[in-house]
Amino acid sequence: MSIKRLWFVVFAILPLSAFAHHSVSYNFSEEILELEGTITSVKWVNPHGSFLLKVPLEDGTTQEWLIEMLAKIALQRQNFDFDALQNGTKIKLTGRRGHRGHTMRFGEATLPDGRVIKERIPSALPSTP
Repeated sequence: MSIKRLWFVVFAILPLSAFAHHSVSYNFSEEILELEGTITSVKWVNPHGSFLLKVPLEDGTTQEWLIEMLAKIALQRQNFDFDALQNGTKIKLTGRRGHRGHTMRFGEATLPDGRVIKERIPSALPSTP
């Protein structure tokens, strides 16, 4: 490959990479939500791990919420407990409301046995004084 062609490829791809990552504040508000429900689908993939949470409503119906997390590799570096969040697990969840409907940024989850699962990321939940 010629040097001219290499530079063309680099400069053609460079603008695309600028849009590849976004901050938490771009997709999620400062509003903190608490939800209780059952995990129905888990995806430990890049660029974000995620799961669907089926939340029962007072009228007997349910809502499905998309919960976004860090990428699997980032969670692995934190020794995240992947086994704690599996299909069928009932959890109480706290996180930041998404700007899109029924989305949330994972903050922490309380499991039925009382254990609390968290990501170690400062922007998931506001700090407490």
